[in-house]
Amino acid sequence: MKQYLRIKVQDAKNRWSSDGKDKRTRIDDSLPLNMRVGSRVQFAEAPFLIAGDDTHVPYPGEETLLAAFSEVELAGMKTFRLYLDSRADDELSVMLMLLMDDTGEQVDERYVFHEQYELPIFHVAIADVPDHEDETSAVDFWLAKDEGILGMPLFHTPDESTYERLWEPDHDVWLKPASSTETIKLDPYGENTTEVEHLGTMLFARVVEGLGGVEFQEYLLPTVERDTDGFRVRIWVGLPLAPTDMDLPDAI
Repeated sequence: MKQYLRIKVQDAKNRWSSDGKDKRTRIDDSLPLNMRVGSRVQFAEAPFLIAGDDTHVPYPGEETLLAAFSEVELAGMKTFRLYLDSRADDELSVMLMLLMDDTGEQVDERYVFHEQYELPIFHVAIADVPDHEDETSAVDFWLAKDEGILGMPLFHTPDESTYERLWEPDHDVWLKPASSTETIKLDPYGENTTEVEHLGTMLFARVVEGLGGVEFQEYLLPTVERDTDGFRVRIWVGLPLAPTDMDLPDAI
């Protein structure tokens, strides 16, 4: 995801330099936390240290930059996805997810997600689908009613970690995954975008014991996607953060 977004964002920057951006209207001026494309987001290291070695979410470094953003409805809840590039590691990016309540106010708890896996739709470590099958059969393995593994109560990752479904956890049979279309804005003006169809996504979690025996939830957000490049399965893993775990020096 980061390499793809980096190319797209660079294309957008090249256009900004020659298109007279002062004459255009920004669309990133209504983002939560008063952020804009290019804003710095600074993360405290403490939550990641407390999580210890068992978490799959790496510390993105003290400072990140907002490179792209989107607004997505997730299981009936409005969310913002803010894609952040690490300044400490050119190969590392995270997605900051912010939730909005029924009144349109932002929920205090925030979630930072790291893309743990980007898998082909035929990936055999999870889905035993022969690569000679057509893509429809492969998608059905993940999403088919009553059988697709994305709707099951448990999800097993390629590294054999097990997560329990958070949506309707008492419903111990198959649950229909959520679906949505995400339009990722790659510049402040909405002129450069990329569209991703989320054919199915589900939220899971597991309890991880960190330093000093502190227990916390690590979240898993596997999604079957389709865009102009075809189908894939993207697996995000995330940690909850308190407002005090972040600093926004460029907030307006």
